[in-house]
Amino acid sequence: MLSELILYVDAIQSDDLYIKLSLGFTFGLCLGLTGVGGGVLLIPLLQLVLGMHTVLAVGTASIIASFVKASAAATHVKQQNVEWKQVGLMFIGAVPLTLLSTQLIVHLNALPQYQAALNQAVQGLIIIVMSTSLVLVYKKYRGQKSSTHKAKVNQKTKHRTSLISGMFCGSLLGSTGVGGGVILLPLLNSVIGMSIKRAIGSSVVLSLLLSSITAWSYTQNGQGDLTTALILVMGSFAAIPVTGYLIKRISDQRIYQLSIAVIALSLFITIASEVL
Repeated sequence: MLSELILYVDAIQSDDLYIKLSLGFTFGLCLGLTGVGGGVLLIPLLQLVLGMHTVLAVGTASIIASFVKASAAATHVKQQNVEWKQVGLMFIGAVPLTLLSTQLIVHLNALPQYQAALNQAVQGLIIIVMSTSLVLVYKKYRGQKSSTHKAKVNQKTKHRTSLISGMFCGSLLGSTGVGGGVILLPLLNSVIGMSIKRAIGSSVVLSLLLSSITAWSYTQNGQGDLTTALILVMGSFAAIPVTGYLIKRISDQRIYQLSIAVIALSLFITIASEVL
């Protein structure tokens, strides 16, 4: 009887391991190809599949993103897909608000009277961010198909926009875990005017830096499942060679379509997890 129980527990643990490795592979593939997949995909998957509450899912997703994005960022840097000046300006604007928002969320989550309302508020904000991003990427995709015209942007205006965009993304990423690829991608592509591939590379590098700050803040206060994070990271490593192969061979139009599909699927999973 005891041996049968041990085998049953081992089977459950093996199934759980395979599920987490599969989630990690899916995340790594989506992130490498589209720049989207950090909080926007991980948080709903961690909630729906692994049953985490919202704040814990945000912290865990930040840990995973900070590890996996290092590899994805290296790939894009090697392929010269990064606009370093814009990344630097956005980073300067983002860091203070990332730190401030993470500390505020962690502090409120530590107070029992605010936990339920806080998780609902963060969940609602995540849905709003995803919906907005989906609209922005889709509009840019439609515009890309109908026109090849590129507007010239004044450099001073571009730099100011980068700084303000960084502040906006930092506050969102710190409070929701979402705001890396899902917001940075349309901002860099649609607002600042980068090509889709350079926008993806720049968003991955910048969100790596910001996710690392967010992960540190959440784990310092016990809001991060390090064991689960490391398993998903291992699963994501298997996607690296696949991503490196595909990114050189698919068109900008196909990347837009993949980005839209990932955001739409993530939004559906987030709403489903809320309903269920």
